[in-house]
Amino acid sequence: MTISPDLLSRVIDPPKLFSPVLSECNIRSIPEDFQVDEISAYQPSGKGEHGYLWIEKRGLTSPELIHRIVRNLGVPAKEIGIAGQKDRHAVTRQFVSIPRRFAEHAAKLNDENIKVLFVTAHPNKLKTGHLRGNKFCLVLRSPSGAFTTGEAQAVYDRLQTLAAEGIPNYFGTQRFGHHGNTMVDGLSLLKGTLPKDHWPENKTRTMRRLVLSAVQSGIFNLVVAQRITDGTLRTPLPGEVVIRRQGTKPYILPVDGPTDDIIPAGPMPGPEMLAATGAVADMEREIMSSLRLSNRDFQKYSRLTSGIRRKMIEFPTEADARLTDDAAIMATFSVTSGTYATVVLREIIRSLNDSGSLVEQTGVVSADDDGDDE
Repeated sequence: MTISPDLLSRVIDPPKLFSPVLSECNIRSIPEDFQVDEISAYQPSGKGEHGYLWIEKRGLTSPELIHRIVRNLGVPAKEIGIAGQKDRHAVTRQFVSIPRRFAEHAAKLNDENIKVLFVTAHPNKLKTGHLRGNKFCLVLRSPSGAFTTGEAQAVYDRLQTLAAEGIPNYFGTQRFGHHGNTMVDGLSLLKGTLPKDHWPENKTRTMRRLVLSAVQSGIFNLVVAQRITDGTLRTPLPGEVVIRRQGTKPYILPVDGPTDDIIPAGPMPGPEMLAATGAVADMEREIMSSLRLSNRDFQKYSRLTSGIRRKMIEFPTEADARLTDDAAIMATFSVTSGTYATVVLREIIRSLNDSGSLVEQTGVVSADDDGDDE
């Protein structure tokens, strides 16, 4: 199945909410320019049957890290727990849980790519989603060699604006694969036109989940883009599904209901997704129709596309920026799990040259993508 170039472009490069304050910059020139610290949902107690390793890795995907743990410590892969996947072309720090009997040998993991910074314990194994978010420390480099103090101040000011007013919670470009190929495969799968031997048999289920998620994400991006175009991104509408700013549970906004502290929630279609009503539902159906899709198309793969609602706006916290000694700009901020650092940056910078994305473009988005710009 094909998708029009204009529509695919709107998915991958949707409209921005703010006018950029920098014209161009380079990120991830080296892994140390892109640092990520996981923000845990809870702190380990220090007691329990699971060892918790606080690990720093450089230049590795999360599956590669797990492979090193299996190989060097002898831990069965199914007994390793992580809360979220982390970037390859970066320096990242996160907890990994293993059975405590293996934790005393954790130093065997240390090499040029992995450092075990400390070891503690907790009663339960880490599971996907056991995290609140990620803290980013990003070095922005000027293609011309140097940024000015004024430019650093402009980045700081914009980050404060984003923290107060929010960002469109788009999915990042890597979610859709090289030239959108991952989403295109997902559309073909839903319409039954993807060849049965498109992937190796042992990877079929993983790739189906990946490409169908890309379609859901594409629909979400198109809805957010339309709300920006209409000027209603921050305005909950009658019949809309919303989520409280500090909450997680979606619900339909009552007629004449309070709109303070309420965030519109966009569609990730599937049979379990809470449906909007009225004009909002009409707009969402129209966007799906532009992809020649309907809710029925997701029924066949209901186990892989159960359907959820996602906040259309997120708010960075702990935002700061300063000029470094070598005239780069160091920007720091924290975002909730699933929010992309590059989506924050695109509200600051007109043209973002991401060396990490260039390195990792392999035809499809990485299977370890969780919104951390992997």
